[in-house]
Amino acid sequence: MTISPEDFRQGMRRLGGAVNIVTTAHNDVFAGLTATAVTSLSAEPPRLLACINQAGATYEAISKGRCLSVNVLGAKHKELAMKFAGLDGSPETDRFSEGEWSVGCGGAPLLKDALVSFDCVVDNIMDVGSHGIVIGLIQNVVLNDTSVKDPLCYLDGEWTTMVPVE
Repeated sequence: MTISPEDFRQGMRRLGGAVNIVTTAHNDVFAGLTATAVTSLSAEPPRLLACINQAGATYEAISKGRCLSVNVLGAKHKELAMKFAGLDGSPETDRFSEGEWSVGCGGAPLLKDALVSFDCVVDNIMDVGSHGIVIGLIQNVVLNDTSVKDPLCYLDGEWTTMVPVE
């Protein structure tokens, strides 16, 4: 059975995901992108994985700098998510001009008002097709306002959020 690329894309559009900004640093230069392909991997030791397109500057910076952070976004971060996805028309070099950022212990930028930020060093990278599966060994977890219950999500080409099911 052959699955067409279009069927694959249409099917994956229905796989909703949390919206994150993945950041890194190499030679004192920050890079980052918007990603939904991020998930937990293990609790002991604490690891996560992020799938990053090999064609982008962020992948190259992660490969060389060996650090990354995953910043989980709330609904209020939609415009920032669009900027880091390259959807607002601004140059890639302008991505960190908005938002308040600090630097994690590994060197990657952390968004100060993210729902949570995972500060990681790169444990491994596996190249698969057009993407690299980046495994981050979590060095620190920064929990911000835990009362926020509206994570930014992406489903079927639209920005959305979650609501409790009763």
